[in-house]
Amino acid sequence: MPPTNSKSDAPYANVTLVRRSEPAANETFQLGGIRLDILEDGRNTDRRLSAVRIFVPPRTPGPAQHWHQMHDETFLVEKGTATFTSREDKITAREGDYVVVPTCSPHTFANDSDEELVMYNTFTPAFYIDYFRLMAKMVEESDDGKLSPKIAKDAMDRYATLVTGATSEW
Repeated sequence: MPPTNSKSDAPYANVTLVRRSEPAANETFQLGGIRLDILEDGRNTDRRLSAVRIFVPPRTPGPAQHWHQMHDETFLVEKGTATFTSREDKITAREGDYVVVPTCSPHTFANDSDEELVMYNTFTPAFYIDYFRLMAKMVEESDDGKLSPKIAKDAMDRYATLVTGATSEW
């Protein structure tokens, strides 16, 4: 028998369905060649969890290798193959593979293949979703409208994210 709640005044939250074809508030960001669709920005999880769907074109690098001081990430590969790098170690993640990146773990990802890579990416706590919003705003306000290593680093600095030394498009 399932557990029951005997208190009629207990707080309940609504379950939220996010259809893959309908990202949260249709919020999408283009950062370099990579597109991110926000699925959950934390408003339904009391800011404990956020999630995006990432689309990475063939032969596209990801961000500079970095680590987070304040949040964990996970990546679920939906389509294609992702190459994750942690320090010098390479990890190949294929469809259905799930990559867990705890706080303080150096990492980056890339699509080294000839087909599109699609991943679900979660952040806990949810505040890191605002990093992408900030970076998109900084790109929009830049002189050339392009993502640069400086923009990426400035945004990372504001979200307790440190670059490990390697550089990238973002």
